[in-house]
Amino acid sequence: MGKIKLTESEFKKFLRITLVEQSEEEYYKISPEEFSELMKFGGYHGKSVTKLKMFGGKPIWITGDLILNDTPTDSLGNVKYIEGRLDIRHTNISDLSGVEVKNYTWDSGTPREARRKAEERRKKLQSAEERRFNKEWDIDNPDITELGEKANALYDMLVKDREIEEPDEEQLDELKNLENEIRRVTNEMEQSEDEERAKQLYNTLSELQDRVEELRGEMVTVYNLIPLYYDYHGLQQFEVISSDAEGREYAVGDEDEMDDAAFEYAKNYIDEVGVEGFRMHFLENYLDTDSIEDYFRDVFYDDVRQNPEVYFDESEMPTTEEQDRRREELEEYIENVKGVIEKLKRKQDDLNNTIEDFDEYKKQWDEIEEKIRIIQGHIDDSQEEIDNMVPEGEVTTQMVEDKVEYWVSEKMADPRASLDEFGADISEYIDMDALARGLVESDGYAIMGSYDGVVDTEKVNGTHYYIMRIN
Repeated sequence: MGKIKLTESEFKKFLRITLVEQSEEEYYKISPEEFSELMKFGGYHGKSVTKLKMFGGKPIWITGDLILNDTPTDSLGNVKYIEGRLDIRHTNISDLSGVEVKNYTWDSGTPREARRKAEERRKKLQSAEERRFNKEWDIDNPDITELGEKANALYDMLVKDREIEEPDEEQLDELKNLENEIRRVTNEMEQSEDEERAKQLYNTLSELQDRVEELRGEMVTVYNLIPLYYDYHGLQQFEVISSDAEGREYAVGDEDEMDDAAFEYAKNYIDEVGVEGFRMHFLENYLDTDSIEDYFRDVFYDDVRQNPEVYFDESEMPTTEEQDRRREELEEYIENVKGVIEKLKRKQDDLNNTIEDFDEYKKQWDEIEEKIRIIQGHIDDSQEEIDNMVPEGEVTTQMVEDKVEYWVSEKMADPRASLDEFGADISEYIDMDALARGLVESDGYAIMGSYDGVVDTEKVNGTHYYIMRIN
């Protein structure tokens, strides 16, 4: 919404008509547009504006986003609550104490930002001084933590790359001598009973301490690296406080941490760009075969059940119980009459031993042969009935499952081609974890989008640490 444009007379009328005093409430509520217009006519002096009689001395509640950027606003006066965002970028506001903002506050380019950053820097340096005093990150400290090792790895890299200069021997010797002298002067001052001498020693001590602070300000040590409370994809981050590299941020991690960070980065990247952002031939290497199998199994299971005639020929169909009984009867009959034929054939063979007359022999042999022929005819008829039996049974669940598995196996021989055949979207069947690991293998740790694409390595106390510049 744009700012309201009013002439001075219109503005006075606006004050009389549109502003409603809310005497019964704790706050005086006013819209951000109305308050901005008041600020404009009040020369953007918040303290003066909020003292207007119309507010009745009540704390002020802004009912939405207050946008005052790029104005000469010097304060918000008696504003206590902003029911939205506050944008005071490039204004002259130095303090917002007592003002509660529901959402975000933008204050870049303001004295408030400068003060905040200065205070943040002071606290960082104070913490760094405590670490230095306790020698927490001294490389020869047997109790040095992993955080200290990472700081030393980063420090070594910065020195090797000439991003910073480590203290020279002259500076180190001077600092050592100053610290020894401070201890001597402090000891003498504590033991001195001469008030004038104690005063001289105090002044000397102050000068020594000032020189130590000055010297330390000139020296860049591992304690100029400030561990940040936020991380970079799970990696420890450090900020450099030094005139040579002020404000630079680096991420440091061992191999396991880098692997985890790169993997998480790759997963997040895939979530953001989607698989559509990858070349198809790259995606083919990371198909989720389990999902594809499930897809084809579902497709064929439904289709085989609904269209069994497409998948099963007559030879595969089952018979009914009645057909099975009939088959058993016929097979049993065939076996029985085959036995009768065998007996008749043996009887024919015995004729050679019992009948000498050829005509009688031939007559009885022919009679037996006719019986065999008739019986064999019954066997042939029975076998023909069996052979011509058309299965009338229903497809069983097991038959469906076996047929489904057969076709799933066939399609999984070339899953990409099979997905295309069925018109399926291959992007829906990607193993995202495998794809993320593939991205890391392809691009390495630099996938995490470091400042210059460079990943350095330093070894500290036997551990390799990887270092990336972030900004």
